[in-house]
Amino acid sequence: MKYYFYSRTSTVLQNSARQIESFKSHEGFDTSRLFVERIQGNVPFMERPEAVKMFDEITNQSERCTVVVDSTDRLGRNLLDILNTISVFKKNYINLKSLKEGFSTFLDNGEENPMANLVISVMGSIGELSRNQIKSRSMEGIKVAQALGKFAGRKIGAVQTDEKLLQRHQTVMKKLQKGLSIREISEITGASSATIIKVKKVLTKRLLI
Repeated sequence: MKYYFYSRTSTVLQNSARQIESFKSHEGFDTSRLFVERIQGNVPFMERPEAVKMFDEITNQSERCTVVVDSTDRLGRNLLDILNTISVFKKNYINLKSLKEGFSTFLDNGEENPMANLVISVMGSIGELSRNQIKSRSMEGIKVAQALGKFAGRKIGAVQTDEKLLQRHQTVMKKLQKGLSIREISEITGASSATIIKVKKVLTKRLLI
């Protein structure tokens, strides 16, 4: 088992020393596998430079790996994003160990940890509630805007420019250029197959792959 350690602080003014200090006493600690991110928490995990670098290194080897974090809130901008990151890890057989919450997603024998699944299930229920609340608020906002004549929906024929598409999906673009399949990229990034196909068409048209 190889251990990786991921630390995130929001700004350069915040100190990651506390997180790193707790890592030092952990089995398998090695500074060469320590990834320190200084980035705002509202940036999705798979769009963070150090996170992507760590993920690529782990998924390019056959040895079982564990990613150790101080807390699950280091993984995402909100509960839904955290759950998506955990799901991507599990699909790629990467064990996640959270020191604060006290769980690992996989047991030493490689099987899924039922206690971790219980915790994630509860988190998922809260996340679903949050998702429904966001959807409900969005619909209410649209109805109010329609009543005021300020919302007409998407214009017929409106399309996203190729440049904007590539800017929005840089992680997908890099994975395609590395030769990963649409299914693999979807599992890693959480992007839909339709989005990945669109990006692939643009890259092919521009002779970038």
